[in-house]
Amino acid sequence: MPIDPSKPYDLSYVVDPNWVELRLDQFVKTMVPSMSRTKIQKYIKNDRIEVNGISRPANWRVRLNDSVILRCNEPEGGSDAAKDIPIEVIYEDDDILAVNKQSGLIVHPVGKNRHNTLLNALYFRYKDILPEDQEISLANRIDQHTSGIILVAKNTEAKRIIQEDFEARVPKKAYMALVEGIVEKDEGEIDLPIGPAPCNTDHCKMGIRMDEEGKPSLSFFKVIERFPHADCTLVRLEPHTGRQHQLRVHMAHEGHPLLCDDRYNQPGTFSVISPDGEKASISRYALHAAELNFEHPISKEQMKIIAPLAEDMQSVLDGLRKGWAAERDYE
Repeated sequence: MPIDPSKPYDLSYVVDPNWVELRLDQFVKTMVPSMSRTKIQKYIKNDRIEVNGISRPANWRVRLNDSVILRCNEPEGGSDAAKDIPIEVIYEDDDILAVNKQSGLIVHPVGKNRHNTLLNALYFRYKDILPEDQEISLANRIDQHTSGIILVAKNTEAKRIIQEDFEARVPKKAYMALVEGIVEKDEGEIDLPIGPAPCNTDHCKMGIRMDEEGKPSLSFFKVIERFPHADCTLVRLEPHTGRQHQLRVHMAHEGHPLLCDDRYNQPGTFSVISPDGEKASISRYALHAAELNFEHPISKEQMKIIAPLAEDMQSVLDGLRKGWAAERDYE
């Protein structure tokens, strides 16, 4: 049973609007920051980096939805892509399934993380269940430390239709986030272009760009609950475009970065403490992919999948609602 990528040592990427017209070597460096430029050049010279199945030179300009594959060496531990990692399946039928991904789990093999990913977990779960020619592939992706919904296609036809829908921005996503400060407006939109942060050594950091590097980016927010005693707010966020780190960048620009955001706020731990000393904490940016609305690729039924909040966010939220004192231990 193949998975996408089929082996954890073949790294696969799809070019989104943020990276259109970037040189191939620059695109690979952006996707795999830990990979040296010398090694990237060596891979290209040895025809081990392909664009849509064809080897291309370093100065090749990638295009929207190009498939870029790095043919990496087989890692220590062999080629078995299966890994017994617990996953929470919140919906499943013959064609698709939805997983409530835990924070900290990378969705697909990348860099040195080639076995401990969601794809490895899915391969383990289905390797003895699905036919050899049936495919498991991710319909959407979220960052390592974001928890919440990942939609998975279980066959080629479902994958094709879902990918077309996601590329057309048809599915509607909603996230829950705990942000710094008290958001005054009950709801609103943030319509600001996003691009790579200028003059930054962190190649994955994005920022508001009002020049030609900025790509149109639109987010909606709605206040769910305010916690004045802890100086934070629970908000529902809906991205209407799909830029890298879009919600985190937009909220930070509004003066309300996510709690514990290591790139756009301050890394560390946010805790709530009860009068008798009970404690709940979160040590990653407080973002959860909570809801996904889409058309089923085969039955055409309108689907609404909701993922319960991750345990760390839920426990902190419960404490906030009880009026527990807040403590920030930021670096």
